[in-house]
Amino acid sequence: MRQLIIASNRGPVEYYLKEDGTYASRRSPGGMVTAMLSFARSTRATWVSMAVTPGDRLALERSGNTISFLDQTTSHEKGLRLRSVLVEEDAYRKYYNILSTELLWFTHNYLYDLVESAQSGVTEQQALDAWVNGYCIANCAIADAVCEEIGLSPESTVIMLQDNLLYLVSSLIRQRYPKVLIQQFLHWPWPDIRYLSFLPSPIIQDLYQGLAGCDIIGFQTERDLHNFVEGVNIFLPGAIVAPNERAFKLNEHHIWLRSYPISISVEEERQIVQSREAKEQENYLMQFLDKKIIVRIDRMDPIKNIIRGFQAYEQLLITHPELQGKVHFLAFLLPTRENAALYQRYKDSILSQIEEINRAYGNASWTPIHPFVGNNRVRSLVALQWYDVLLVNSIADGMNLIAKEGPAVNQRDGVLVLSRSTGAFEQLGRWSLPVSPTNVTETAQALYQALTMSSEERRTRATGARETVERENLDLWIERQHRDIRDLFTRRGVG
Repeated sequence: MRQLIIASNRGPVEYYLKEDGTYASRRSPGGMVTAMLSFARSTRATWVSMAVTPGDRLALERSGNTISFLDQTTSHEKGLRLRSVLVEEDAYRKYYNILSTELLWFTHNYLYDLVESAQSGVTEQQALDAWVNGYCIANCAIADAVCEEIGLSPESTVIMLQDNLLYLVSSLIRQRYPKVLIQQFLHWPWPDIRYLSFLPSPIIQDLYQGLAGCDIIGFQTERDLHNFVEGVNIFLPGAIVAPNERAFKLNEHHIWLRSYPISISVEEERQIVQSREAKEQENYLMQFLDKKIIVRIDRMDPIKNIIRGFQAYEQLLITHPELQGKVHFLAFLLPTRENAALYQRYKDSILSQIEEINRAYGNASWTPIHPFVGNNRVRSLVALQWYDVLLVNSIADGMNLIAKEGPAVNQRDGVLVLSRSTGAFEQLGRWSLPVSPTNVTETAQALYQALTMSSEERRTRATGARETVERENLDLWIERQHRDIRDLFTRRGVG
């Protein structure tokens, strides 16, 4: 491999506007960035992504070209080259706000509401318009930028597409560079075909045809892989699926199917919590250590099921009043997609519920829930050291890296309360207290069990979760993908 190109909708950093009209950069949130950033730096990769935020657009306009570098201490000095892609705002709105956020995201995470959509949601005509005049335009722009970066050695170039928002890119690249090796990792769950079929048929057909341009398609779990194969048999006429369902062939092109459960860099997480900045955050958080601590860290996204988590906590305080005044709930909440009305309403509902619970059960010496709103990764990691209970009750998640970061850095034999519908459950379920994400009573009972569990059982569960994360870490996630890429190069006689 002489060249590695990574492509995604959101890049590893985002630019934000300051009050004086200038802009500054910070690391982008999300598990994909966490997983890929150190690998991208070590391989001197080029990372192609969309200009997402107003700050991104301003930085790109002022740079005078499509190449954007971070300050030397965070990127260029370490070998990572960034390329930003800009499309017209209306096209991006249709691509991201309508098609990706309101349709694809909710469909993949089993939250698409057929009843609501029939009354006030996106119509089929609007969806198809957003697909053609938004999604396709954005995917073409990313594909064009990647093709410009390929250069003179397509046979020894690897393209890693790290997104579910780029379903069409691999086929667009394949048309121009048939010998380039393309791998796409899908971070979202892949739904059962009966649920995926809620989308308009032309869109489903196109996304399967688009992914057929890959050489390797990676999934978070085996369940996701099998769901995808079911769709291959329906939406790719002429495709021949291997008996073991680990590959299929379409028009003489072979596509490998693999599951790569994404993970974290345990060493990096532990280094962060030992940093000077972490010590400053730790000094502030020490005030909460006199009581039991429940922690959650989430984007303010409906799939994260934050409101039911607070409802379960309230039910805990009602059914076990002896815990009132003895438990702090630290909620680290990251605003997301704030230009979408649905997300703004959800954020308002979360903050309103926090106020109601604090007003109903708090007093002068005790506040039940402490919200920390904003993008502060170091503060969140520091808090994970001290939880007695880590609550991850997502309705659906491709993986959920918080469920892995917690056991990796926790120092109190904290217990993980984990939704069965997260990808992380396949690896960590036996060491967690499992819950149904929609069952508030069950979640409240799990919180109580975790808070009152014997020290021996706590230690056994925490040790098992920590050792699982240490063993199945980010290095293994990368190595498994690298091994498959290397094997494919060998079969082609390259390198």
